[in-house]
Amino acid sequence: MPGDLIGQDIDVAGGSLNQTQPEWASLCAHRHNVLIEGPVAETHALLLLLQPHIGKPVLWRRPHARLEFSGRDAGALILEDVSTLTTEDQTRLLAHVDAGPRRQIISTSEHPLFTLVGRGLFHAALYYRLNVVLLRT
Repeated sequence: MPGDLIGQDIDVAGGSLNQTQPEWASLCAHRHNVLIEGPVAETHALLLLLQPHIGKPVLWRRPHARLEFSGRDAGALILEDVSTLTTEDQTRLLAHVDAGPRRQIISTSEHPLFTLVGRGLFHAALYYRLNVVLLRT
């Protein structure tokens, strides 16, 4: 069922990452926005695992790069380490998400974004539009 992984903790050390591949593919097929929190190596491995299931073209934003949009609904936007977005880029991304129709957003963070929201360093409305899947090692 699409979205079954949302809000779940995935035990990467137990090998669950590959075992849940059908669920990841379903999340991509149904264009859910997904935020993957966990160590960099595991989140990067998951992005590579997901890439065949993500619509094209794919825009890939590296940490600390300015957020750019090209095209109106051009596949997925992959944000590596979304916690590095500036306040301005967070606001622009939130507006983009709310504008619809939109591209799917798949983002990663090695920092717990909920903590950053509590400290006023990450936009709460944006956090709640990125469904959270936690990777545990």
